[in-house]
Amino acid sequence: MKLHPYTPFLLVLATGLLAFLLPAPAGPAALYAVVAAAAVVTGMTRTVLAAALLTLPLWAFLLLLHAILPGGEGLAAAIAQGSRLGAVATASLMLIRGFEPSRFLDAASARGASLSAAYLVVSTLEAAPRLRRQAAAILEAQRARGLRIGGSAAGRLRALVPLTLPLVLGTLAEVDDRAMALEVRGFGGGQARTPLDPPSVTARDRMLRWAALLAVMASAAWRFL
Repeated sequence: MKLHPYTPFLLVLATGLLAFLLPAPAGPAALYAVVAAAAVVTGMTRTVLAAALLTLPLWAFLLLLHAILPGGEGLAAAIAQGSRLGAVATASLMLIRGFEPSRFLDAASARGASLSAAYLVVSTLEAAPRLRRQAAAILEAQRARGLRIGGSAAGRLRALVPLTLPLVLGTLAEVDDRAMALEVRGFGGGQARTPLDPPSVTARDRMLRWAALLAVMASAAWRFL
């Protein structure tokens, strides 16, 4: 059973708050372990690896800054900050890879939320995967035409123009097409949208939301009181 589309957003928000409220370095490290375990249990093991590769340069920088160079705050500070970044990055990638635009729009319509705001969220989350697919297609097309991507630094710089220009022009054309399609469908005309299959809030959604809320409240009370 899938979660309600709003639940992952609340869990990512709770992860970001807990990353800075929990006592360092044990708290952020434990939070990172819990988020990574949740990703593995839900079948998103590759998300854990992708987030680890994404934050690897930051880990190296933090270790160099705090644990190796003189004047740093020590290994514990590096582990705490790296774990915070790792937990937030892993939770965010889980949200992006599990995001379903149609279910989110149905949930927004069922709650009476602004469709303009909901479409803005959908467009933002769909932008990166869409650009990545377009860039891969352009890269393959240019390679088929004989464009050399590797080689010297000057050659790579020269290859940026035939790669970047089609991506920018294609993105602008797609924005125009999407705007026209939304206008034809009467988007933003003041009429409520009727969801065909509105997602329901299940017992698991309530459990996860309450658990996240209680964890944030307990961490905040420990931190400030």
